[in-house]
Amino acid sequence: MFTLSSRGLTAACTLLLAAAALSGCSDERLSPHSVVDAGTEHHSDSDSELDRWIRDSITLPYGIEVVYRQENHAGATTDRIYPPRLEQVRPALEAFRHLCLESFAAEGLDRPNLLLGRAPLRLYLYGGTFRDENGMARLYLPTAGSTAEMALFNLNAFAPDDEGQVYALARSGLHQLCKHLTAVMPYDRDAFSRISAQRYTHSTAALVAPWSYTTTPQQQFGLDSWANKRGCLTMHGMVSAEDDFAEMLSATLCATPAQVQAALTEAATPDTDIDPEINARYAEEAKQAYRELTAKQQFVDTYVRQTWNLDLRRLQVRTVRRLNSFVQQQRSHD
Repeated sequence: MFTLSSRGLTAACTLLLAAAALSGCSDERLSPHSVVDAGTEHHSDSDSELDRWIRDSITLPYGIEVVYRQENHAGATTDRIYPPRLEQVRPALEAFRHLCLESFAAEGLDRPNLLLGRAPLRLYLYGGTFRDENGMARLYLPTAGSTAEMALFNLNAFAPDDEGQVYALARSGLHQLCKHLTAVMPYDRDAFSRISAQRYTHSTAALVAPWSYTTTPQQQFGLDSWANKRGCLTMHGMVSAEDDFAEMLSATLCATPAQVQAALTEAATPDTDIDPEINARYAEEAKQAYRELTAKQQFVDTYVRQTWNLDLRRLQVRTVRRLNSFVQQQRSHD
């Protein structure tokens, strides 16, 4: 295990973090394995330009502490969870701020941005990808003790003009933000869990085989036909009901309405076989998958409208436009 630390947290930042914890995360607990080194002192006169930018752009507006430095690394040489190169930090955070944090700004809310006072408390940045014990790349750290802690991975490979890398960052960031929002703005977990209760694997062991055929970030983290035929938008949503709910939100926000409709069509389309009895079974399975996926879609739509006071379809269109225009703008600047 290694110890991470960050600098540049002023007294104002500390007060902001405390206020965020009290207002939105009273039931959350930070993991004891991811606390910044208590012996490290933070002095404003030692802040770097990067630290000041993080403070002014992320910490002060949203109350999120960004952890990107590593003081001591005691992990195995095969451990790919290591801090990013310094030159990668700001480009990745600029993308995260634009594609994830700012996507929740909307009119008609009780605050300028849905995340204000409700954002996670801490964001860890890692240079390498994270694969779990089964070898499957994940959108978040399953070992995190709380949704109040989030992480972004593979930042050493991040390029603002790389469509795949930008998509992966947005998917991971939005999945974790949506999961945290649903923790502090609760939904009826039992009712949602019952819709696809038999689908959840509670491990990636059963998912890694079909997932291993994916190659691009869009395939690894996007809408997936194998999952669609099992009543879920993505393979990542099949792990648990909590993951499924976060995926119904975040995967939708990174897909066009046409792509989501194609996933519903895939769910309703049965496989075929020369055996009539098998065909009949496939037809029933397709009906069930479609019923589950549409029921969850309606559940999530209602939750967002009633609890977030937002229209998920409008939020989706705005987020997808931001995602597409971000890469185009970066390429035009080169």
